[in-house]
Formats: sequence, C-alpha cells, structure tokens
Amino acid sequence: VKMLLKDGAREKLTKIGAENLTNAELLRAFLSCCGQEQAVNRLSQEFWDQVGDIVGYSLLTQRERQTIFSQLPAESLALEAAIELGRRVQRQPIHLLGKVLGSAQIGNLMVARFQKNPQEHLVLLCLDTKNQIKQERVIFKGGLNSAEVHPREIMAEVLRYSSNGFILVHNHPSGNVEPSMNDVAFTKKMKKIGDLMGIRLIDHLIVGDQTYWSAAENRVLNDC
Repeated sequence: VKMLLKDGAREKLTKIGAENLTNAELLRAFLSCCGQEQAVNRLSQEFWDQVGDIVGYSLLTQRERQTIFSQLPAESLALEAAIELGRRVQRQPIHLLGKVLGSAQIGNLMVARFQKNPQEHLVLLCLDTKNQIKQERVIFKGGLNSAEVHPREIMAEVLRYSSNGFILVHNHPSGNVEPSMNDVAFTKKMKKIGDLMGIRLIDHLIVGDQTYWSAAENRVLNDC
C-alpha cells in the first residue's frame, strides 16, 4: 500500500505497519507517539546528526544513547528500551521441532536467528520418516573463521535420535553466504557418509545477515 507524502509517519505506522516504514519514518513515528509532534523535525535531525545511520546506534555507549535527546531523558530511555526489546525478539530462538519445512523456510528462519551473530554455529536438524524435525542440536560454536567439526560428532547425534535424514545449517558471521571450498567439500563428505549409513543428508544451508545458500537448491548434493 503506497501512502501519500502528506501522511505522517504515525499515520503510516497505524495503516501499513512498522515493517513498511523507512528508518527515518520509524524514528518520526516514535517521537510522535512520545508526544513530540511539534518538535519531530528538530529531534529527528539531532538524532541523525549524532548517530549517522541506524547501525551507528549500536556503537554508542549507554551514556551516549541516553543523551541523544539531551532535553528529553524519558524519550531517550524509551528509545533505548524499544531498540533493546526489538533486538531480543530478533535473537529469540525459533523452535522448529515437529515441523516439516523446506529449505527456503529453514533458511529464512535461520537468517533471523543468527543475523549479526559474531560466532559461527553449526546446527544439526534430525528428521523422522515423515521429514518432521524431531531434534535440533548446536554441534559447534566457534570463532569468526572456521567450524572444525569431525563427521563422527554429527553422525553420533543423528544415530542417537534414530534419524531418517538430517539437515546441516551454519552461519557466516561475515554475512557473505557464498560457500568456501571447505564448505563444499564438507557437504559432499557428509552426504557420502550419510549414504553409507542409510541416512540421507537432505540439505546444508549457509546463512548470513540477509539471505542463505542451499546445497540442495544449488544441486551440490547431486554431484556426490
């Protein structure tokens, strides 16, 4: 739904939802909801002058955040609380147990889970005969560069839950989802090991900040 330019940010928030507003409009809507309609232009300018862009807010100290609107301490605290609440909602684990999901659904859910996470994680999803997710395990948490995991650690968990198939997911803290040569080699190795044991590797997903890469969708598993 496209709103007319004359409509205010608060009205747009009400009519089309927060997800459809720009960063600038969200800030203006926040100030308006705090009762600062008359000063919204000045206060918005003060905010962007100090923060630069929305990512810059996370680089500020707590004291700096609380003085963004120096004459409005209550609004500064409310903004800090609202952003932290949104951050926690974003980080809240999304439980997948008991669901039958395709690569795109899992990929998008995992993007939301690991977005901006500075550590690399390798997640194992164990599936039953109906392709329902019966167990979810974090196999590895590592540094920024690599996830060194032996296949036996993965397959031990796959066997523990009597899995009919399994999916691997790992995040790239850099945000770039292009697989490395090691990622591709690891995927093919796990596919062959699974085939030997009669347990199918259904997919290996790499997730970044905005998108994901799927071995199944890119037909990497077909070459094994």
